[in-house]
Amino acid sequence: MVRISWLSLSALVPLVVCDYTITLTPSSGLLVTDGNTTLVDNTAILAGAQNTTAGALRNTTQGLTYAFISPTVAKVTLNTSNAFHGARFSASKTTRFYGVWEYPFSSRIDNANVAFELKGVGNNVGINWSNARAPFFLTSAGYGVYADTLKMGSYDFTTPGEAQFIFNSSSLVYYIILPKDDGGLKSVIEQYTGLSARSEIPPTSGLGPTFWSDDFTLDFHGNVSNAQENIQDVVDHLYNNRIRATSIFADRPYGSGNRSWGNFDFDPKQYPDPASFIQNLTEVSGMDFQVWTANRAQYGTKLYNASTQDRWLFPDDHPVGGLGEALNLSIPAAYNYFDESLKYFAAVGVKGYKIDRGEEGEMPDYVQNEQMALFLDLAYDSMVGTWGKGGFYNFARSAVDRSRAKTHVWNGDSSANFTGLAYSVASGIRSGLISFGIWGSDTGGYTREGALTPSPEVWARWMWFSAFSPVYELMLGTNHTPWYPPYDNTSTLAVMKQTANLHADLLPYIRSYTNDVSKTGLPLIRALFLEAEKDEKTWDINDSYFFGSEFLVAPIVNAGGSRSVYFPIGPSKSYLEYFNKTQVYTAGTSANISSPLTSMPVFVKQGAIIPRGDVYQGNAKWIEGWTPDLRLELYPSFDVPESRFTYYGGGAENEIVLKTNKADRSATVDTGGLEFNGWGVKIVWFLRGAEEGRIMDMTTEGEGGSLKVTNIETLF
Repeated sequence: MVRISWLSLSALVPLVVCDYTITLTPSSGLLVTDGNTTLVDNTAILAGAQNTTAGALRNTTQGLTYAFISPTVAKVTLNTSNAFHGARFSASKTTRFYGVWEYPFSSRIDNANVAFELKGVGNNVGINWSNARAPFFLTSAGYGVYADTLKMGSYDFTTPGEAQFIFNSSSLVYYIILPKDDGGLKSVIEQYTGLSARSEIPPTSGLGPTFWSDDFTLDFHGNVSNAQENIQDVVDHLYNNRIRATSIFADRPYGSGNRSWGNFDFDPKQYPDPASFIQNLTEVSGMDFQVWTANRAQYGTKLYNASTQDRWLFPDDHPVGGLGEALNLSIPAAYNYFDESLKYFAAVGVKGYKIDRGEEGEMPDYVQNEQMALFLDLAYDSMVGTWGKGGFYNFARSAVDRSRAKTHVWNGDSSANFTGLAYSVASGIRSGLISFGIWGSDTGGYTREGALTPSPEVWARWMWFSAFSPVYELMLGTNHTPWYPPYDNTSTLAVMKQTANLHADLLPYIRSYTNDVSKTGLPLIRALFLEAEKDEKTWDINDSYFFGSEFLVAPIVNAGGSRSVYFPIGPSKSYLEYFNKTQVYTAGTSANISSPLTSMPVFVKQGAIIPRGDVYQGNAKWIEGWTPDLRLELYPSFDVPESRFTYYGGGAENEIVLKTNKADRSATVDTGGLEFNGWGVKIVWFLRGAEEGRIMDMTTEGEGGSLKVTNIETLF
């Protein structure tokens, strides 16, 4: 192909040599082409005085520039006298569009028939307030589009094969992103987050298992008489039942203000000595502690009184629940007051916030994105000064685009039934597609009705889903605690222990992928098509996902204990059932899989390298003389001559390489010099010929360790 040098209409944009061209069409649209092939049809540039009247921009002599700023990224800038700007893209009618919102409309991972604003979704089927969002979409046609703005806008995908966005802004920058180095849509996400932002690596304690209650001032048992003792009761039961945990957090109410918020303190009746209590949680019980926060100046509190006096509040727009208005954080004095006030919590040992609200009418919708980004900034700033980067865990239900650098996400108030579970699985997949990759859900659901909701079956299935989520987070309390009635005579406690302890053992794997999230923007929960882009059957699957690249996970999201599982073509020729390691499924086929409450359909691909082990003690103080233990599970296949895994631990990366040789039926692993806190690394080979696999131990020393096994039979 002839390489083409192309210069933007704007002399201020540097020359970039690339294989693609972007040109203005006679109808004032833009085409991205590769030779004679149209890759992207930006059918129209939109402008107008209102979002409802914006039409194709005809006068292109001023206010429009466009150019490739890298070989695979084109930048388009609009700056005219119009109040609204946007763009329309067209493709074949079968093209799918993904992204923009975390919420899965109609329980789908794509955006078919969806038209909505770039704001919090609010109350909806399956999940209320599932509100991570980003002005970014990607397509099955192989490209992505990122509008770099926090202004209010709207997206419309109701016409088959078309995508349109319009923003309330007199200037707009958007990027057309093509795949890089044959990286497919994964490289599109990587380039998008390179333009936008990527997540920080969270502390291991933030990944869970994390336990919490909607109201620790209720549901007392035994000698418990206040919230502080109630939290300790949870900690004690986790210890006595040998259930692994890394953190605990307190939702409202916990302070002395109206609805327990706004005085920036702990209620002395409920928390007689918060600093000592939190110190004991961290140092003695091994669990970090977070608290709830929101931009709501609830009546009668210090926050409300100061904000009223200095006129920092948005006008009363009847916020949901009568909980008070939000502060206008664009006012520097309001931002600084809130920021300084929040620092009390870090000073007494709190290591992060559950960040709530932001989309309930406490501020005008048109500032929702800008104001939420500012609040996430100050919540981050109030923690990072004490704990440093990666030393605390903030997570929010409402987050926009670049804010992924300051917060992680939970998916809002899901229903405590199978509908809520199904929507949550789709929500986790969608969250990854907009690169909010450190994500969790309220295990069992949040919106509950009466006794035994969620049912033991729903709770068990959800616990398994959370075990294979980036964050395992479980809500207790108010007649929903497995070791108290009405759940104490069910299997729920046993499944909780099984799944929480499994998640803890998967932390080496999960933590390695959080490093990947921070470097590339690629999520842990991956839509099947991200790993199997050429397999068209993966484009519409809403209820299974790759967890990293090694695991194929298929949660059971319905009653009855069985489901159909599709095995994608591309990542592997076959997939091994992970837990019993006896059944192998061929790529491109489907199978009906049944699973008891003590398991879930999970599969590994050929050549998988999976680090597991007890690397973070957390609350496991029952283990005397605890020392970290790391093991590498290896699943060699002669169909995969070489596979690699980048292990991240102790702030360093080690590349692990697994090679096979069919000629002498051997496999070799090189741990790349991996040392784990001075302790050895156990290598676990899963091979045919032994019930539990053939197990060999190796301690790495010096510059590296290599181990070879011969005359083997693989499980694939």
